[in-house]
Amino acid sequence: MKSSFAFLVLSASMALPAWGAGSVDAGRLIFPVCQSCHTDPVTAPRFTPYRFNGTELLGAFQRTPQMNVYADLGTQTIGDLATYLGLPDSNDTDRLLDWGEDTFPQLLSPRRQTTGQALGYTYRFYPDTGVYVGTKDGIVWLYESRAPGASLDTIVRLGTMRSYLDQMPNNR
Repeated sequence: MKSSFAFLVLSASMALPAWGAGSVDAGRLIFPVCQSCHTDPVTAPRFTPYRFNGTELLGAFQRTPQMNVYADLGTQTIGDLATYLGLPDSNDTDRLLDWGEDTFPQLLSPRRQTTGQALGYTYRFYPDTGVYVGTKDGIVWLYESRAPGASLDTIVRLGTMRSYLDQMPNNR
């Protein structure tokens, strides 16, 4: 029963919109170019209009004479940078997991487990079901430790954090 519910959750998550389709890692490599002039961190309010919005970021490059040269980076690179700018912060992981526990109590129980970190993931383990849910680089991941043949190769990508955060009522 628990496995079939997890399959339902996975199936539903695959139907979510693909917000922030750029590469976080590629965007992270480009961001130091921005920091050569802007010393703000990636989460600074200055970058808010450009989170997950490569079109808006390209427009900013084109409107600002000092940044106009970056308009030639190409749509993929600009999209990667916009995706990196849109990374949620660690508080978003806790909010997302709390919401997930309230929304899917059959899968994520008992509720309000301790949030841990390992290998770049921020995660919670749910001992009643043997499920791990975590985030890494703005992506939500699920691992069923009790599934037949479970190994680290069976970690499943559920979607972007942003797509889930956008579903949360009243931004929780």
